[in-house]
Amino acid sequence: MNSFSIKALAYACHAVIWFVVIITIATELAEPVKGFLTGLTGHHWTAKGIISLVLFFAVAFIFTKKEDPADVTGLVRGVLFSAVLGAITIFIFYLFEYS
Repeated sequence: MNSFSIKALAYACHAVIWFVVIITIATELAEPVKGFLTGLTGHHWTAKGIISLVLFFAVAFIFTKKEDPADVTGLVRGVLFSAVLGAITIFIFYLFEYS
């Protein structure tokens, strides 16, 4: 069995981070989105988690043939940057939405 490359996993992390950011904001702005997710699993966060898990493995599988660079520091920094920027985005959204 082939294992996923670090590059494929980094791409999957980016996809999931930004999916969660976008879907979190979308559920706050559009009640039908939240209703749809709630209808899938009973709670919108549970649906987000399941979709995120499926998305992670789908993206990792799509990019599984990508070769890793000798130094993965850039990939790790990119994922860290994406996570921090995504968290800041959600924080700023809630700051303005509920203030």
